[in-house]
Amino acid sequence: MKKSVVGMITIAMFASLTASASVEYKQPDARFDQNLAKYGTSVRAWEEAKNMRFTMADAHLNHYHALVHPSANKMPIKVVGGLNVSEMMVDDIRPDKKISMYNVMRDRASIQSYVIMNKKGEVIAEDYWSNTEPTTMHHVMSAHKSFTSMLAAAVADAGYFSFDDPIAKYVPEMRQTPYANISIQHFADMTAGIWELPKSRENYHNWGMDGLTTGSWDSHMAVAVGYNGLVDDGSGNLVPPKDSYGQLNNFSEWLKMFVTEVKPEAVGEFYAYRDINTEMLGRVVVNVTGMPYAEAFDKFIWSKGGFSNQVSFFVNQEKESASAGSMNISARDFAIGAYLMVNGGKNFKGERVIPQSYIDEVMQGDERVKNAWGKREYEALIMKDAFYKNQWRTFNADGRTISTMIGVNGNFSAFDHETGNIIATQGAYREPTGFAFVQVYVNDVIVPIFNELAKSK
Repeated sequence: MKKSVVGMITIAMFASLTASASVEYKQPDARFDQNLAKYGTSVRAWEEAKNMRFTMADAHLNHYHALVHPSANKMPIKVVGGLNVSEMMVDDIRPDKKISMYNVMRDRASIQSYVIMNKKGEVIAEDYWSNTEPTTMHHVMSAHKSFTSMLAAAVADAGYFSFDDPIAKYVPEMRQTPYANISIQHFADMTAGIWELPKSRENYHNWGMDGLTTGSWDSHMAVAVGYNGLVDDGSGNLVPPKDSYGQLNNFSEWLKMFVTEVKPEAVGEFYAYRDINTEMLGRVVVNVTGMPYAEAFDKFIWSKGGFSNQVSFFVNQEKESASAGSMNISARDFAIGAYLMVNGGKNFKGERVIPQSYIDEVMQGDERVKNAWGKREYEALIMKDAFYKNQWRTFNADGRTISTMIGVNGNFSAFDHETGNIIATQGAYREPTGFAFVQVYVNDVIVPIFNELAKSK
């Protein structure tokens, strides 16, 4: 397959790629992969569940990545305390036994750091385990999807596009395909009719989803955008590694393959958790703004939201990032993402970052997404009273309504509709997805903590 001219980037050229004043493009730190090799892993397999305890903290360091610096518009972080998870005792699995929330979070849930914040943005509790610290940029897996949705909402609110527009209006690869007239909103809600996926490479881990769904993405989509690193093509040029469809050098080449391999079905009728939906939101943003993903994120979200640390995104040689899962973010900033939601889309100064209408949709849903929730995915077997809207899940538990970002290894940034309290967890759970995952994080950690905080409201 012919390489694009843009793709001809050498290793030496990568660090000098043009960026905005607050965005840098960085090479991997070779020492990270050297250290990981001692544990039998590398950037090619960093995301497999068995490797989570080694790779989630500062995961960007063994990837080519965009590093986005915070602006001077930082939200002051005040630690007020008020919750001691070591003293919060809950029922253990063993009858007639109690266990501290501290032990549930650190040991059972494999949480590496967390921040609990109130609606004012004050920190009620936080801990940094596994040698992490407040500045550690933890990979958040699919929780990134919610941030991409927030970015798309901000860009749409600025007048660049409408969620009611057909996808082909902004994504040329979708033109003259069965996807052409599907609205951007269907992709935002994962009701675009995508169920099957292209084949993945042999022995791909598939996030442990076998028997539950067909998986959320194919291996080659991730590889094409730098998720598993870049390699020398033999001529000194950086390219993604070969994968299930041979050599695909960028997202466009992958997308052209996708539309020939997979056809939509019953658009709008069922919810199916597929990362291609989020990638379409990111693609729209990139195409309408004319900016790489990281630079658009900086302009519309990071520089305005009051975030306090750096954030990073894996990239390929064309500065493309996976919109569905390439983000690395500190625990406090992860919580600030939810802070924007509970404060009407405004930052700590009262300045608008995302539209109120977007937040209302996330919190209230609509009949279409509520009806679509239980048609195919296993999630409805766990949470019947729930829905997926604008890349957020909203559910009811113990009489409490909660909306949350979710990453497959325990990366939650959740907020309580009633109190505005926020819980952000940076997990490294080694059995991603499934019933035990939801039980541990949602029913054993998030809901009990929100209930405990509500007592002192």
